[in-house]
Amino acid sequence: MFNIIRMIVTFVVFFFIGFCAYSIIRPLWAHEATVEEAPLNCDEIDLGTYDYTHVSTNRPTRNNNPGNIRKTGRGYYGETSNDPAFESFAAPEWGYAAMFDLLDRLYTGLTLSEAIYKWAPPVENDTERYVNFVAKKTGYDRNEYKVNVNDPSIMNFAKYMSVLEGMKGFSDADVDLGYLIWKECYND
Repeated sequence: MFNIIRMIVTFVVFFFIGFCAYSIIRPLWAHEATVEEAPLNCDEIDLGTYDYTHVSTNRPTRNNNPGNIRKTGRGYYGETSNDPAFESFAAPEWGYAAMFDLLDRLYTGLTLSEAIYKWAPPVENDTERYVNFVAKKTGYDRNEYKVNVNDPSIMNFAKYMSVLEGMKGFSDADVDLGYLIWKECYND
């Protein structure tokens, strides 16, 4: 008899929990289907401020600038004024978004090798080592792969460029979110 009562109570409890969950989720489904979302305002996105100096104090990490981009005079989203010579950002995602913007505007159509020779010229870098590293890590052919920021394969390209630029403490999620920010905020 006790087992039957316990089964009935269990059924009632689960029914109640299911009903409550449905009551909470149903309006969200209705919202998705009927409410038109406002366009994203890139000036109002706040990713917080990240400080990875506990990982490294090198310039790209300190500036959340994975591409180690020099000051360009262009206003980037999430930009701060922490460095007079290099771009600095509140979070690495903003730095990746700026990196994708720069690759899109000035590097589209270049091969992997051409793009890296332009990004990190031999007068200040071991460019051949840089090219070989990115090609090996991505699996992209140095002379066949073409920079196309509209192709998600660019995320691996930027990720391994940032490794050679010295960025520390970032994650794949930072690269992914930077790419999404680029698509929403820079890609008009």
